Amino acid sequence: MSPIRQFENIPPFPEDVPVAEMHTVSLANLRSGDRFAIKTLMTSCQELGFFMLDLRGDTAGELMIEETDQLFEIGKELMNLSEEEKNRYLHDIPKSFLGFKPRGHAKTETDEPDRFEWFNIGQDGLMGNAPLQPVPPCVDSHIPLFRSFLKHGQDIVALISTVLASQLGLPPDSFTRLQSPAKESGTVVRIIKAFASPNPEDLRTSMIHHTDFGTITLLANVLGGLQILAPGKDANVDDSWLWWAGGLLRSNVHRISYAPGQQRFVDRYSLAMLVRPERNASMKRLVGEGADSDLTAWEWEVKKMMALRHGGAVVESKGGKDVTK
Repeated sequence: MSPIRQFENIPPFPEDVPVAEMHTVSLANLRSGDRFAIKTLMTSCQELGFFMLDLRGDTAGELMIEETDQLFEIGKELMNLSEEEKNRYLHDIPKSFLGFKPRGHAKTETDEPDRFEWFNIGQDGLMGNAPLQPVPPCVDSHIPLFRSFLKHGQDIVALISTVLASQLGLPPDSFTRLQSPAKESGTVVRIIKAFASPNPEDLRTSMIHHTDFGTITLLANVLGGLQILAPGKDANVDDSWLWWAGGLLRSNVHRISYAPGQQRFVDRYSLAMLVRPERNASMKRLVGEGADSDLTAWEWEVKKMMALRHGGAVVESKGGKDVTK
């Protein structure tokens, strides 16, 4: 999923770097029940854990493309506010992950400070499940746009969740009933800024390798810089990481690095919707074998976020099919 106008006037992605081979899934075909689209989605989620989502030809998808373009511009304005202004909206981990995370507040695998910022806007505030968090004027004046983007994302996530549940032999609502937008959760819309890397000392990891905390992440990205750990490879070896040009289901390790080629001289902005189960949902398995967790979704999120903040790297992808044999 990527915006269109945002690709204008940026350096090209280099052709001499190893790129992860990702399947593309048509949202329109998935919604129509196309068997090939369903099979491609399932294969992608079991083997790599990532796929490109083609939003064209689908009503919600087309609207989301336009909204993404608009939110990228708002995101740039937001992330380029003065430090004094941004610090008025700091998050309060572990009490709350909403608001602004400054550069350098987390560690990389080499115990160096990170090189990215983000701003989280909670689904609960946008949907009226809780009071809206304090936000800067440039966000407050566009709340209807954020809410519309979120609702279209919810529609897409519900479709993907339903298809995956059915393919796993579960009741179709097995996932959707645990992540209702009408109930409190840790789901957020996140705007991310990874800083340009003009100097030799900048050519390092910007965000430690990790797996995401929730069920599904929708990510709109333009520049390079996101890398995926190749299946079966050692996270401590640079050649194990493939550039992204974008249990039973795979949760794959990934990280933010510096952008390749001439793209490293440009700040990298991303827009994400990170979907998490309801706060009190159990993290116990619905199907498959392995150790169960007694944590709730909120307790799991706090545990993972604190580990991420203190440099607790996740060095192994989990679940899915073993594609290294």
